[in-house]
Amino acid sequence: MSSRPSPGDSAFLEETTDQPLDATRHGDVTREIGAFLHSRIVGQDAAVDAVLELYQIFLVGMSPPDRPVGNLLFLGPTGSGKTYVIEVLAEALFGNPHAFIKVDCAEFQEHHEIAKLIGSPPGYIGHMQTQPILTQQALTRWHTEKLKLTLLLFDEVEKASESLWQLMLGILDKASLTLGDNTHVDLSQCIIFMTSNLGAPEMSRLAEGGLGFAAQAPIEDVNLDEKIARTAMEAARRKFSPEFMNRLDKVVVFKTLRPDQLEHILELELAKVQRRIAGAVGENHFTFRCTPEIKQCMSSGQL
Repeated sequence: MSSRPSPGDSAFLEETTDQPLDATRHGDVTREIGAFLHSRIVGQDAAVDAVLELYQIFLVGMSPPDRPVGNLLFLGPTGSGKTYVIEVLAEALFGNPHAFIKVDCAEFQEHHEIAKLIGSPPGYIGHMQTQPILTQQALTRWHTEKLKLTLLLFDEVEKASESLWQLMLGILDKASLTLGDNTHVDLSQCIIFMTSNLGAPEMSRLAEGGLGFAAQAPIEDVNLDEKIARTAMEAARRKFSPEFMNRLDKVVVFKTLRPDQLEHILELELAKVQRRIAGAVGENHFTFRCTPEIKQCMSSGQL
């Protein structure tokens, strides 16, 4: 009996291409995007890697048919950079940090408010007066000839109403949406992000009072990130139904930032301020500098 690998085996691919398979390898475009993300996003490598993996799959045309490109849930306390990751990705892909659609789920806690997303059915008051948020035109606004991809964010997803939950389950599973006027919307070219602050009080207590970037004390527990991840996942499983969790491709828990990472973030923010000064004043702009003591106070939240 032949021992030659079958076409479904990774060994077959290695033999026919004479190249060892490496799931971590990226193409030139993905490497450029990854370098940009890593240069701007500090301490959240898991989130960056999750985004890059889905983007690489999209580029090679291996995204699952009739489903979104990817469904990502970001967990962590307020201020830990969940939305910022999406803004940086939008800037990397489209040159604009606002090139994504954001749905603030806190604004959709009542059943009737779902009409703002999909529009009112014919015959209802306000029909055709308000443009739905999730139209095909809105989804393709930032598409280019080379990149037909949409970034869709459901922020604070735990605050969504039951009607929005049912809407999202269909989107996450079938990448399909029907508007109030019976128009079909295709979301198969979307990366769908969801953020949640579930478990934030418990995570804050674990981090000795630190919330997001404003850590109040040095973190000495080497297992802190593991404890925070476990706390966030337990909170998510208590809140979200199994059918929702099973539709997710990745769940990323944002880590607590160390003092040196906070200082790095501060340097990036100060550089942004300097660029704004240069852009506003022109050639006669001034350069400001902060002493290490001031930087330490700012990064620790004492100012």
